[in-house]
Amino acid sequence: KGIKGDPQFTPITNILTRVRMKTEFIKNKVYYSDYMVVDGETPESLAHDFYGDSGLHWVIMYAQMITNPYYDWPLKYYDLTKYITKKYGTDQLSPHHYENSDGYEVDATSSGAQVVTNFKYEEIENDKRRAINLVKPEFVNAIRKEFKKLIN
Repeated sequence: KGIKGDPQFTPITNILTRVRMKTEFIKNKVYYSDYMVVDGETPESLAHDFYGDSGLHWVIMYAQMITNPYYDWPLKYYDLTKYITKKYGTDQLSPHHYENSDGYEVDATSSGAQVVTNFKYEEIENDKRRAINLVKPEFVNAIRKEFKKLIN
């Protein structure tokens, strides 16, 4: 509340910056199942489907190291088009960059350069967020215990 330096200013601590899974857990694929998020799925719906409890949505977000649930999670196509319109306005179909046939970014004058529009670029970036790692159900309780220990 208030402005920094003001006696009414109260800083807020982001506790999630202190509470992160151990690096070896994050890197160890044995704890995860690969999953491709379908348009419209949410962390809550996946938690319900995979863990039987939508309240465990935070485990899914925690495993992806998501800090912004709106922009770090894949947007529904409808929301993506709204986001692109807001970000680029009438320049949605303008070139974002150019790529060669191998997918490497090249200069527009390069032989075989193909345009990647702003719209296509944002669509590709959104699709990259669809590939996630779901913590296998048998490890969820261990994560819950570790999280509680770190919070205390």
